[in-house]
Amino acid sequence: MRATPKETSPQGRTRSSKGSQMSTPMPGKLEGKNLTVKALLLLHRTRDMVFNLEDRVFSEFGLTTEQYTVLVAIKYFDDPVRPTDIGRWVGHKVNTVSMIVDRMVKAGLVKRIRDLPDRREVRLTITSKGEQAFKPATPAAWSLVEGIMSSLSDEDKRALIKLLEKVRDKALEHLSPDVDTRESLSYEATDLSRLMKRMSKYAEGSDDTRRGRS
Repeated sequence: MRATPKETSPQGRTRSSKGSQMSTPMPGKLEGKNLTVKALLLLHRTRDMVFNLEDRVFSEFGLTTEQYTVLVAIKYFDDPVRPTDIGRWVGHKVNTVSMIVDRMVKAGLVKRIRDLPDRREVRLTITSKGEQAFKPATPAAWSLVEGIMSSLSDEDKRALIKLLEKVRDKALEHLSPDVDTRESLSYEATDLSRLMKRMSKYAEGSDDTRRGRS
């Protein structure tokens, strides 16, 4: 039998040229994997940074980002707003939403009301304390978002939205493989449209708020 040719590595180690050919990934595949990992890490890192910035802003008004999100849902979605509605919108399980609401009830930010036909269900309403926290927190949040996105042109934002929608849609397919994702996306589009329409007055008023602070 003929021996397998040997070659010397830059470190001085001897290795089989045949084994080297088999174990070395193709440049194109390696680059593709690196790009995938980098994109995923950027998604996670950016999400964490934005979440931390939001928490910093909302803490000035005695809120967390999750609590503010619950207040947004109650304020701008059509009544009755149930924990299941909030869970569907934010992508949390009902148990998770219930724990957030528990803390908000104890803090006096929201109330649970049992007046629906199904007595097992509750609807949520904002208290006066919740309103007092929500009103100034909203323009502050808009100011933060505008600052973060200020380096992007409108064209950049449209491109970013399209790319994120592709990633979101594929993630939703993996999360719920037996569910028609078109229904979930339809709900999301309707909720987002209603939310943006009702919050637009705060976006328009955020400049006045900043001028008032300066």
